[in-house]
Amino acid sequence: MSPLIDRTVMESVFSADELVTLDDRVLAVIAHEPTRIFLREVGLPDQVGWFQTDQRLLDGDPRIGGAAWQAVSRKYPSCPFDMSTWLTLGGIALDDVIVDTTTGVVYSIPEDGPPHLLNTSIDALAYFLHALEEERPEYDAEASTDEGVDPEGAERRLLRRMRQADAVALAHPESTWFLVLRYVRNLLQD
Repeated sequence: MSPLIDRTVMESVFSADELVTLDDRVLAVIAHEPTRIFLREVGLPDQVGWFQTDQRLLDGDPRIGGAAWQAVSRKYPSCPFDMSTWLTLGGIALDDVIVDTTTGVVYSIPEDGPPHLLNTSIDALAYFLHALEEERPEYDAEASTDEGVDPEGAERRLLRRMRQADAVALAHPESTWFLVLRYVRNLLQD
């Protein structure tokens, strides 16, 4: 199956310097081949705003599972996810973004809640981040065009695109994406 988005499309809204790719040494800890390929060839944006890459990944020191995930598992004993294969990719606002290194499923751990599925794949996560950046002139006054902003329209278009690309990502009522869409609707204000 081909990815939802490629490097060329990502570079249409992010500079090449903002897209973090990982070398094979760092990627060796990821068993899921499509995730490895995506992180080597396409990358994720590292920018203040919607997504910031985890510093350990940037430093080439990825950590899978371990005591930190055991603590999260104990905090949420009814959580059905196996966190022993999780790797932190970065964060969206104060929510951690994690990939399951064996399945490629992307999860979020909100600041004030239990882990939930964020996206079914890393390319779906990248597609959502790309869509947010494409719509930025409609909800960010600093990036706005002469025509002004349309945050409600941006929210509607983003929600439609997100549902079409990865409907499961919006199945959880407390999904990080709903927080992101609220910020879009409120011109980046809470």
